[in-house]
Amino acid sequence: MDVAAEPAPSPRTTLLTPSDNSGCPNAKADDPTNERRVGRRRGDTLLNAIYDAVLTEMSAHGFSGLTMEGVASCARTGKAALYRRWSCKEDLAVEALNQVLPCVDSPPDSGDLRTDLATVLHMMRESVNSPAGCVILGVMAELDRDHEFVKTINDRVLRPRKRTILTILERAADRGEIAADRVSSLVAETPTALVMARVLCDGPPVSSRLIDEILDDVMMPLVRSGAPAARA
Repeated sequence: MDVAAEPAPSPRTTLLTPSDNSGCPNAKADDPTNERRVGRRRGDTLLNAIYDAVLTEMSAHGFSGLTMEGVASCARTGKAALYRRWSCKEDLAVEALNQVLPCVDSPPDSGDLRTDLATVLHMMRESVNSPAGCVILGVMAELDRDHEFVKTINDRVLRPRKRTILTILERAADRGEIAADRVSSLVAETPTALVMARVLCDGPPVSSRLIDEILDDVMMPLVRSGAPAARA
């Protein structure tokens, strides 16, 4: 698909600058021949085309320029197919971003704290470096933090991923790997905050080396500073 084939745009340029050419087919969203031109699609095939179209449109026009008609045209389907599932562009955009980011429904549980943290942070690195990650960064830069869509992204996309690290820390404390007083929301936010700080300063991509440095120079010393003597 177009989004997968093209390099991730920079959130400081493409995402914030409207473009006359989004890279999508020039077709009318309500044209009933759209689906016939590409074959009748259903299920995951159609959904994936729609999700890709959302990313393409938001990359080209930002969230403010995102429209249901534009997504439908880019995905070569009708607007009715979108409105049957999503009542507004906000719901469609959030679901699209959630679907293309790595799943965090089940936090890793290898029995080793560093291994689990590394798994999550490398997933975050892949997310930030992906087209969806660039779109999210662009939206955050484009819209005021009090904008309802930014709040929705925080609640439904970003916070669930932060809670994953807290769960990992709680499991490590239950195993006796770290002291219980090392488990807090602030400690859990530390590695993700460091990743985002680097992204905001330097932009993507985030390197694997940065993740290792955050783990070995900051996170592990922080959580082990109160470790029981038996495990010190």
